[in-house]
Amino acid sequence: MIKKFEAPKYIIVLGTTYSGSGAIFDYLVGRNDLHNPLVGEEYLLPILPNGFMDLEAAAGKAFVPETSEYHIIKFREISEKLSNFWSNGPKKKQLKEFSKKFNKNINQLLNDIIAADYPMKILWRELLKSPLEKNLSRIKNLTGMGESIPPTRLLVPPKKFIKAVEKMHDNLFKTNSDKRPTILSQAGSGWNPIESTKYFDDCKKILITRDPRDQYLEIKKYKKGQSVMGFIDWYKEMQNRLKSINDENILQVRFEDFVNHNKKYIRIICDYLNLSDKVESNYSAELSKKNIYKFKDCKDHKEIQLIEDNLKDFLYN
Repeated sequence: MIKKFEAPKYIIVLGTTYSGSGAIFDYLVGRNDLHNPLVGEEYLLPILPNGFMDLEAAAGKAFVPETSEYHIIKFREISEKLSNFWSNGPKKKQLKEFSKKFNKNINQLLNDIIAADYPMKILWRELLKSPLEKNLSRIKNLTGMGESIPPTRLLVPPKKFIKAVEKMHDNLFKTNSDKRPTILSQAGSGWNPIESTKYFDDCKKILITRDPRDQYLEIKKYKKGQSVMGFIDWYKEMQNRLKSINDENILQVRFEDFVNHNKKYIRIICDYLNLSDKVESNYSAELSKKNIYKFKDCKDHKEIQLIEDNLKDFLYN
């Protein structure tokens, strides 16, 4: 009997900070059976400050009517900044139309997640006014012009909020003409993969981890990380957060395993995603081999030794 492949609607590749997730993403987008709407750009809106996770918190556990409007305003601002990055960034030609579609869907989402709007004066608006804005307010009051009362919108509860965001993502990423699974990079946090990706219906995640020695060298180089002991404490704390993850929709893959045993892990990944492992990809694992075992060439042997002594359970054997 021929196996019927039923892939998920969304495939999200998550890294854990310079963990090599780009290799797995490149393999998947190098196939011709996945939809790549952002042409490789990361979809960070769920985890950005004032993004979906923060807005959901404001709708639920952190809800107070006095600040609901504030969080809506900040969400609008970060959405506009993300859209401007796409439309003016290095891939602006490919993403210009997507950016327009994104803005349209954000506008609709904001309509869908507003439960009520009752304009009233709120203290935080006064506290956040600049000196110039305060002077303008005084002038308006002195001249009898007065100030219009701005909106004071309340968010819908979390369950309705999540459903609204799921609907927005389907409208944004799915088309009637393209039924292929949509693949996204970093559309959530590898350090909190369940909570940060619940805004996608029918979604599977691939979570990539890496030998801490190479990870430290990459963070030190690209993110200007300084103290090796600070890295060790950070790494332990972040790994503690991954220990309790037990979800059938999350596949954890070591970067080194994917590179060293590429064919085996392609089969594992494809089986997990219900994709055919017979589909060719233009990705080559040979190109990624230069990114493993970098620590062997590190001149600061003391730093590497400290990592080996303190993070021995996480080293790649």
